[in-house]
Amino acid sequence: MSKSDRRRLRSVPESSTVNHFTGPAVVLDAQAVSLLAEAANDPGRRRLLALLKAYEQAGYVAGISVLTIAEERRTSEPGKRLAWWRSQLVRVPVSEQIALEAGTLLEHTGLSGHRSVVDAVVVATAAICPEQARVLSSDESHIPALAKAATDRRHGVPVEFRKI
Repeated sequence: MSKSDRRRLRSVPESSTVNHFTGPAVVLDAQAVSLLAEAANDPGRRRLLALLKAYEQAGYVAGISVLTIAEERRTSEPGKRLAWWRSQLVRVPVSEQIALEAGTLLEHTGLSGHRSVVDAVVVATAAICPEQARVLSSDESHIPALAKAATDRRHGVPVEFRKI
């Protein structure tokens, strides 16, 4: 891991598992996390790191649902990079509250639980944040609708989709 990588996300506590976010949050889905496993010169990875740094400077904490760990797994060097980056992110377990919120989001959007449950859990993880939240994903099919439903349920406190 390079020195510049080690300096990134410095304000995120190492080995941090929390029940929920306490301030503004940026939640990465599996597609976003997969970019962290790429080589240092990968343009997508570099864009994501710049975006995460900007969010950090704006007071956001970066994290993932622990379900994303099962969805995104790698071996060899990419696996080592991914494991290191995961250790730098807040990891939120799937609680009953998050599961219920995910189910409600699926119901409000009309999306199938079989096809969209992981996306719903990721958005619900962001939605339990007491302040505004962002979801970083390349999935433009389900995440935006789920984020809009979460925002509507939170009476205008945004859960926004950000395409990566």
